Amino acid sequence: MKLFKPLLLTIYSIILILLSSCKDTPEEDLLNFTLIEKNSYFIDSYDGLSVYRDNKSRKPLNGYYVVGDKFKKWEEFKVKNGLLNGLNIVFHSNGEIFSKSNYQNGTLNGEEKIYSLSGKLKTINKYKNGIRYGKSLSYFENGQLKSESKIEDEKVIESVSYDLIGNIVSQIFIDDGKKITQYVQGGKVFSEHISSTYDSFEATKFYNQDGSLKLYLQMLEDGDNFYIIERNEAGDEIKRTNAKTNPEELLKYQQFIEGTKLLLN
Repeated sequence: MKLFKPLLLTIYSIILILLSSCKDTPEEDLLNFTLIEKNSYFIDSYDGLSVYRDNKSRKPLNGYYVVGDKFKKWEEFKVKNGLLNGLNIVFHSNGEIFSKSNYQNGTLNGEEKIYSLSGKLKTINKYKNGIRYGKSLSYFENGQLKSESKIEDEKVIESVSYDLIGNIVSQIFIDDGKKITQYVQGGKVFSEHISSTYDSFEATKFYNQDGSLKLYLQMLEDGDNFYIIERNEAGDEIKRTNAKTNPEELLKYQQFIEGTKLLLN
């Protein structure tokens, strides 16, 4: 009887680890999982999909697998003929969950949640047939909303970002074929970056405290030349500076150009 005690303790400890972090896992999978080592499988690529295969037999995996040992886990996934189907859980090195996502026939479908090293929720995304869509949310470590975005075909079409106390710091929207990114301080827009969705037009507007336009600059590359174009409120060109032939004239715009680079990065 003593010979079986270590084995029973090992099985019991594995089940406890499973139950402690698998609230979303179907009971049927919890009772019928296969424990495998970290390097016992490899991921093959076929027709754009990831296929999970056994290292020795090279055959596609089938069933619910827990990658780990009696002390910790690295991953949990359910596969059918080697393709992810159902819940997929990846863990941080400290045992906290890194991500939870759902798959159907090898592609992301449904909600995906990303967590910080401390176990706090960081991001929520939605997928359909591997394409991100709908509302995307991100959070600060304290749980405060950091940003909320509207996604269409993997592209952000609307977004609002907040600081730690809930004030808006930036917002993105599409207007008349242009992507507008506004940066906010004290509840007022202080700059606005504009990029066209159909050509190479790119410009930035800077505002005074009272909301009036301070400067409207367009950056334009034309062959070997780089121009800074100043426009009025109506968008009409009022001055063009060639950075190559008039570098000293460019100095008056330098602080604005550098500020734009910092914001966009």
